[in-house]
Amino acid sequence: MVIAIALVNYARKVFGRVGGPGRFAVVEQQGARIPAGGEVRLYFVGSSNVAWQTWPDQLHMYLSELGYTLPTEAYAHANLLTASDLAPKCDDQADFQSLQTPRIGYAGWGSWNFAFDSDDDCAATPYQGHASGVYPFRTIAGHAVSCLSGWGCKPDKEEAHQRVRPAAVAEDAKHADVVLLSHWINDFKQQYSGYSCFNSTKFDSLTIVDITVEDVRRLIRAVHKVNPSALVLVLALRPEASGPRVVPEARAKVAAINGKIKDGVQEEPNTAFVDFRIPDGIDMFQTAHPGHLNCRGDRIMATSVLQALYDRHVLARSLALPQAGEADTCFFEAECGNITSKTCCQAAATCRVASDGQCTPYGPGAPK
Repeated sequence: MVIAIALVNYARKVFGRVGGPGRFAVVEQQGARIPAGGEVRLYFVGSSNVAWQTWPDQLHMYLSELGYTLPTEAYAHANLLTASDLAPKCDDQADFQSLQTPRIGYAGWGSWNFAFDSDDDCAATPYQGHASGVYPFRTIAGHAVSCLSGWGCKPDKEEAHQRVRPAAVAEDAKHADVVLLSHWINDFKQQYSGYSCFNSTKFDSLTIVDITVEDVRRLIRAVHKVNPSALVLVLALRPEASGPRVVPEARAKVAAINGKIKDGVQEEPNTAFVDFRIPDGIDMFQTAHPGHLNCRGDRIMATSVLQALYDRHVLARSLALPQAGEADTCFFEAECGNITSKTCCQAAATCRVASDGQCTPYGPGAPK
């Protein structure tokens, strides 16, 4: 008995305390930057993935349930306080629908629309895309990229001349603890607009990586110039989808992109890349907005961010997750009623811990 108690105490000291009161199973650690019950200031920069998806809202909910406070900051450049009405309605919508989680989210924009404080380097260039004329392009990583904003960089759209300037983001996020970047995802969707942002030049994905890394680094450096203590988290590119499910054959390509982006951004100080796992053969994507994760996928994104914050010793308390030997079993377990462990339920792709503490099925969400 004495030996058993000693082992438990040692495990708590080394690995953190697991359990505790409340809805969720938790893990705790000493020496984290933000203590349990402390304030967490988040700043989101994204595209449609923060407007048509709920992962920022679910992340806010989890942090609140874990005892943290998320101050409502008066951000000057956040254009959304919650997910838009275009996001799906989740089974646990009531848990986060009243939470305000400010974010910058512009559907269809590429990383280059968030990377430059000036357009002085833009040069008038004959346009080879969907509209004849001469339009501004600049050189990024040795390649011509449009200076116009919006999906397809269309010159006739009102948003074409809008910008999100890195210096403005940095000033807005000067007190943030964590800055979350998912604004670069559309860089790898340019085939659907005829590569018009690249003046109709078809680039392979690894060429686009060079453009993306340069753009994302510019934003990271702007943030850290003003707020060097902020942890910048760069969210991974989600898998490709066909209808509501992953395209398994495209996993290798997406993994290669994510690997190159990770290598590039993690050269920056106080920066981490957050990957997440989306299972095959399960409805994980929306049908209203093809290629966008549904409520299930957003929950995985939110819990992956939590894990990254815990691993980087930003948070003293987080959700408990299964050990490596049980992780796959829990992740793929579809019979939620058979799961008796909150820790296992928290890791299941299609389950959630309900308000009564029971493991219950988690649906993909319904259109609002």
